[in-house]
Amino acid sequence: MMKTTILLIFITTVLQAVQTNIFQQSPIQAQTYFREGIKQVKRQNYRSAIRSFRSAVQHDPNLGEAYLNLGACYERIGQFENSIPYFEKAISVDNNNPRLVYLFGVALGRNNKRKEAVRYLERAVYMDPRNPDYLYNLGVGYSSLTQYAFAATCYEQAAGIVSNNSAVWYNLGLSKLYLAKTNEAVSAWEKVEIDSPVASPALYYLGLMAYNRHDYKIAMSKIKMSLALKPNSIDAQYLKAILLGEEGKYNQGINLLEKVYLIKQGNEIEKKIALLYLKWAKTAVEQKEYKIALHRYRQAGTYMPENPEIQINIAETAFKTRQYDIVIQALGRAQHTTVTENQEVAVDELREKLARVKKNKK
Repeated sequence: MMKTTILLIFITTVLQAVQTNIFQQSPIQAQTYFREGIKQVKRQNYRSAIRSFRSAVQHDPNLGEAYLNLGACYERIGQFENSIPYFEKAISVDNNNPRLVYLFGVALGRNNKRKEAVRYLERAVYMDPRNPDYLYNLGVGYSSLTQYAFAATCYEQAAGIVSNNSAVWYNLGLSKLYLAKTNEAVSAWEKVEIDSPVASPALYYLGLMAYNRHDYKIAMSKIKMSLALKPNSIDAQYLKAILLGEEGKYNQGINLLEKVYLIKQGNEIEKKIALLYLKWAKTAVEQKEYKIALHRYRQAGTYMPENPEIQINIAETAFKTRQYDIVIQALGRAQHTTVTENQEVAVDELREKLARVKKNKK
């Protein structure tokens, strides 16, 4: 699953302070230093900006926007702990301004102080309950704490205010998925616009939901669209490979899975590759192409060498092609890993066949 993140909000929102009534009531010296601080922020000269904002608050100790920018600048130079008193001061001198509360909550979320972030975001929503940005980020905060029911409520309220926000619909879908409400999740992801930054992952999840209900044609269609937007998506490539296997295109599926495996190794991918080799081998067995089947079974065995079923299959096809050394090796591996009575019987029967062959040779 993709992870949700707190939105990064800095210069664009801070610059709006120039237009506020509070700023217009400040002494001219405070305005001058504040404007200079904003110029330095735009140039990413954060230490110079800090000096300007400090001078601004010396001339106007009640200029909350200057304290806000001080906090934001300290965060930008990697000193978030030093920024906290300035965010708090901004709120204390302008305690009726929900935007300052909200931005501090967002900053806390960016710096992994999730519980504290939610507390301030809740306060911002209480002060301005119809603000979709506040609701959305509170939803993200709840999601980060795995409180998906609360998160979904926030996203739904935000969507009711701004219905064309794809990020809201995408995150609503994730929350509904975590709540096991898959139909509602699908409904949310279908509202994500195709030109949105979250379109590719939304299409991936739509493909995954179609795959889970065994609608492989729809699943492949969604995954292809997802990959068209984001060709390097490992999750989408992985699911496409599985779907290729469902279509009987084992070679293509295996090639794609092996590329994924080079980037993201793991037991799950190993099992999937082995499974596709097994299915592919069985098609060769059905056509009595035992040498080809043996090669594919052995390929499966390279990914799951301790799987007794694979080793038994290797032994059986090797026996049919009279490659008895391979039979012996495979039976030796299978003997130490069998877990069912049927597997033990299969191993014993193959040993008996092998013994008869050796006896006849003598």
